[in-house]
Amino acid sequence: MGSGNKPQSERDQASGEVKTVQRALDLLKVVGACESPVGVNEIARRLGKHPSAVSRTLATLEHNGFVERHAESGRFVLGIELIVLASRLLAELDVVRVAKPYLEELANSTRETASISLWNKTEAIAVETVLGPGSIKHIAVPGRRNPAHCTATGKAILSQMPASTLKEILTLGLESYTDRTITQAGALERELHSVRERGYALNVGEFIPEIASIAAAIHDRTERATAAISITMPAFHFTRQSERQFAPLVMNAAATISRRLGYRGTLPT
Repeated sequence: MGSGNKPQSERDQASGEVKTVQRALDLLKVVGACESPVGVNEIARRLGKHPSAVSRTLATLEHNGFVERHAESGRFVLGIELIVLASRLLAELDVVRVAKPYLEELANSTRETASISLWNKTEAIAVETVLGPGSIKHIAVPGRRNPAHCTATGKAILSQMPASTLKEILTLGLESYTDRTITQAGALERELHSVRERGYALNVGEFIPEIASIAAAIHDRTERATAAISITMPAFHFTRQSERQFAPLVMNAAATISRRLGYRGTLPT
């Protein structure tokens, strides 16, 4: 049956849904085209729409992670959920481009899986992986979500975040994935303090029982920790000796990438 035979109410509804989707896409394009965070009124002016309509669309996009508010200005920038959807295009991201050679070097030198993850509000998102030459490999699929409280990448980045971010995560609750998962607020705070002190984070069976990892935070030119580099291995590969051997390599890779991204602050050694 052709669309012309549909009742008028169905045609109107379909037309309204298309317009809603188009409005959201147009809005994302405006936010993405701006070199700095942009406010509701400016977006409305560029789209020729009423600010209240733009605000409602922004609220939906923000709820779903496609836009987010700039911490200082409260204006809008694109959200990391767009990266999750576009995982095949992640090689175009500057941090991934800069990190790729160091991922390869780390994977070869440790013979384990090396990965980079980006921070997304309360978790780390795996975006690039390089497999080591070892016979047993762990594959971190791009787009995989790493809970902040029980993964090495999550803890490495979270340890560098303001107290408000930790408070938000604690409000959401610390879900238990294995019998090693940290589920108490005080224990997580002590763990993050240790991560800050030594400069790297550990996860030995806290998220997936058979997996262990070591990670260090990557800082950008604004001095924010926005990513983390890690090596991941079967848990039975992890020993205190491997920790002493691999942790400096991970930290050095994170520091080098941070410098390449324009970070000029002090890093753990």
